[in-house]
Amino acid sequence: MAYKTVALFALALVMAAPAAYAQPTGSMLDIVLSNQSPYPVSPGGTVTIEVQVQNTGYTEATDKTIEIVPKEPFTLLPGQDVFKTIAKIPGRGSYSITYRLKVSSTTLTNTYPIEFRIYSGAMRDIYFSDSININVQGDPNLVIENLYTLPEDIEPGALADVVVKMKNIGTGTAHDLQLTLNSSNAELTPLLSKGKVYVGNIAPGESKTATLGLSIGSSAEEKTYTLKIFGDYKEEDNTAASDSFSIGLPVRGTINLDIIKKEPNYDRNTISIDVANKGTTEAKSVEAKLVMNGQTVDIDYISSLKANKKTTFEFACQTPCEFPLLLQGSGQLVMNYIGPGIENSQATEDVTFNYKMPGSGDGTEMTAIVIIIIAIIAFFLYRRHRKKKHRRE
Repeated sequence: MAYKTVALFALALVMAAPAAYAQPTGSMLDIVLSNQSPYPVSPGGTVTIEVQVQNTGYTEATDKTIEIVPKEPFTLLPGQDVFKTIAKIPGRGSYSITYRLKVSSTTLTNTYPIEFRIYSGAMRDIYFSDSININVQGDPNLVIENLYTLPEDIEPGALADVVVKMKNIGTGTAHDLQLTLNSSNAELTPLLSKGKVYVGNIAPGESKTATLGLSIGSSAEEKTYTLKIFGDYKEEDNTAASDSFSIGLPVRGTINLDIIKKEPNYDRNTISIDVANKGTTEAKSVEAKLVMNGQTVDIDYISSLKANKKTTFEFACQTPCEFPLLLQGSGQLVMNYIGPGIENSQATEDVTFNYKMPGSGDGTEMTAIVIIIIAIIAFFLYRRHRKKKHRRE
């Protein structure tokens, strides 16, 4: 039994040997990519590929037809032949074919296959397929999708967060993105701890949000300041890249109306009140109303009062004139104005007057003078009396 088994196994080897050696003697065709230009190709670009139809067998291949079957993201450019007929390819030989293809502009970074079909003779029903891979490398394209500040209204002397949402609308990933806030104005200073933030990778179509910190100087004006955000990242091929984005940040100024001086004018029967705007923006259409002891004394106006400037409001005694009302008593200076946001605003300052008309008094000064005179007379009388006494002695 063992002898028969060995004999059968040996017979099988002998019968299989011709089949094993027969395969290389036939013709076998493979499609191989021999060149891609450019490599990699960019989305929206044109790529030229050279493929070799290789006969890996030892027998000549005859009457073969090669069909290219491009699919998204590739399109065969006009003038190119979809079918290529090859009369013969010698054993272990090859035949080169060149194609020019258009790449879709929305193609993402990746390798994409192109199919080829190989037909024998004029028959189109029977074929076998092969494919090659084309390397496409996209480029990142970063844009600011949204931007806002916390708090929403930025005021002088405050800290603010600049929240920026970045989106990659390109076809390649932005690797290791880092955002840096930059200001060329001394009044707006990025915070050391939050002026630069690491975002990471942003793939095509992806969005990521980062928060940058900013300090606003106390003397910042009411206006929109221009700042820049720099985005540093690496492209798909690991080369360094940088984008910059200009942004406008509005600073809302403040108005601070303060009384700095009060003075009566006895000749004109008026009271002058100096008011300074110690804020950072202009107050417009300022109306100042002096109210004393519950009565409106007078109203004065000024078209505008700029930041760090002062003006003088003058209030006259109204008819019938009760000038003492202005000289003695307490009340308020009510100032209505238009603020930076075109809003109506009001500031109220308490005022107190304690003035006297020249030449008028309560007798205190005269009494003091009389006392001084009497003291002087008494002193001289006393000295006189002492002199007489010394003479008698």
